[in-house]
Amino acid sequence: MAEDVPASPSGGVGTRGVHGGIIQWLVDNFCICEGYSVPRCLMYEIYVETCGHNAQTQVNPATFGKLVRLVFPDLGTRRLGTRGSARYHYDGICIKRSSFFYAQYCYLLGEKRDHSGDIIAFEKSTNYNSIIQQEGTCENRSPIKTDPIGSPLSEFRRCPFWEQELAKKYSYKMMAFLADEYYNYCQEILQNVRNQELERVEDLLTSFWKSLQQDTVMLMSLPDVCQLFKCYDVQLYKGIEDVLLHDFLEDVSIQYLKSVRLFSKKFKLWLLNALEGFPALVQISKLKEVTVFVKRLRRKTYLSNMAKTMRMVLKNNKRVNVLKSDLHAIINQGALDTSKKAPPSNPCSTADLETHTEMQCLSSLISLLGTSTDLSVFLNCLSSNLQAFVFQPSRNKEEFIKLAASFQLRWNFLLTTVSKAMTLCHRDSFGSWHLFHLLLLEYVIHILQSCIEEEEDDDDVENLKEMLPDDQSLVQPDQATFHPPDSSPALAYDSPHMDPHRVMLKHVGQSRCPVGVNSVFLRVLGFLVDTDTGDKLIQILLEDKATESTFKLSLPVGQEALVTLKDGQKFVIHISDVPQSSENIFFRESNANI
Repeated sequence: MAEDVPASPSGGVGTRGVHGGIIQWLVDNFCICEGYSVPRCLMYEIYVETCGHNAQTQVNPATFGKLVRLVFPDLGTRRLGTRGSARYHYDGICIKRSSFFYAQYCYLLGEKRDHSGDIIAFEKSTNYNSIIQQEGTCENRSPIKTDPIGSPLSEFRRCPFWEQELAKKYSYKMMAFLADEYYNYCQEILQNVRNQELERVEDLLTSFWKSLQQDTVMLMSLPDVCQLFKCYDVQLYKGIEDVLLHDFLEDVSIQYLKSVRLFSKKFKLWLLNALEGFPALVQISKLKEVTVFVKRLRRKTYLSNMAKTMRMVLKNNKRVNVLKSDLHAIINQGALDTSKKAPPSNPCSTADLETHTEMQCLSSLISLLGTSTDLSVFLNCLSSNLQAFVFQPSRNKEEFIKLAASFQLRWNFLLTTVSKAMTLCHRDSFGSWHLFHLLLLEYVIHILQSCIEEEEDDDDVENLKEMLPDDQSLVQPDQATFHPPDSSPALAYDSPHMDPHRVMLKHVGQSRCPVGVNSVFLRVLGFLVDTDTGDKLIQILLEDKATESTFKLSLPVGQEALVTLKDGQKFVIHISDVPQSSENIFFRESNANI
């Protein structure tokens, strides 16, 4: 498992190398067990108490959750409990009987159960096939057994803070309406997938996207709004994935895997067809997320298909013994001396170490042959090596990608070298090795690629935070056009029932048709609130393209301003309240002397 590195949590993304202590703590106290779950809040509570006793700085819940998923790949999430008192659980893991915190866990679990009114019983585990840790058995009083009936398989969380901030920045009513509609749209799709009504998903996609009004589409096409709904798309696709193929080690039929793969392809086509004619930013964002979803589901179906075949090999003792013997023979003959053949890497002393890590990983897998028929044991061993050789040494995202690419290149090269040796000298076990080879390759790709995708999702969240301005009362220039005529973005937030305003531009001169007036343009930039007085201010930009001069000013309602251009023309700008049936903004030329 992971090396025993003292914990020095920092909570940053891509800082796996300093979280070795937390990873080791998770490995020592929890194991994967199908059909069981651990409350997320309870797991984090025990961790926080541990940090307090050891005088360590704790990481935040988000970072802790990411570390949990690094230790336990393909971990699911369930929401269990009665309405109003449901709690989220990590699905597929349990606390070890040998854990120092086992008694405390049982006590806290019972206390929280009594407090919430949930009826949850301790039961004896009857399925140990998915236990990745080599525990041998699960003890009598195992953690809670989950009830899949009526419980969502995946957590779908809204982002109310971001929705509110975007509502302040744009139109409150439109943003609230769009957020509610999009949330309901995602929930309906998930519900139909859970009900196995997959063909109805096409109608849901088409009806939602075609029903959007033009102003709603323009609001959705704004970068920060688009980024918010991208976060919802990520949750939607993970929810669909959990329903269709929660764990690729599940025993499902080949026909079912084909139908899952076909549905993912159809889903992408349905979505792209529904998005025809939409702004490019919306189409690009949706295409990126649905493509990631299709690729991830395809990887899991391939792994599931190969796992079914590899299980048959592991259950054949004769084939396993021959394969293990031939692999030892290849290693002893020096056929895997890749120091001179390996692809070039960093020209430094780490080359030998890298070769050693791949050989160490392969040797640990070979040693498991004949000792276990559980495929999850082999995959857990490979995951542990990835954590030790790739995840933990990575101090940031860039370094992780570099280490992951290097490991994958050298790992593929090593396995290919074994295949060549098998072809030349050990043809009897070549078929078994070929299956093993493909499974190991695909699993490494799946783990590394899934982690990169998760990092990109986190980056999108950070980008969304950066997009939100400090002064949320300010409406940016190009955003004022995305609001209906009967409401102003900022005023709708401060006073939803206030009437809109008329911006009048009067030309001051003797001529009835002043020269150059057609080159003068008036634009409303936005709406501000004076924090000292509470007055509402309208930002105005007057631009004369003939003289290339501009004037920018902020005016309270009911006041005027005299503006003189470079060519001597004078204009008076006046802002007044108008009935809601009138136009918000208009340009008027007059010869009145003011």
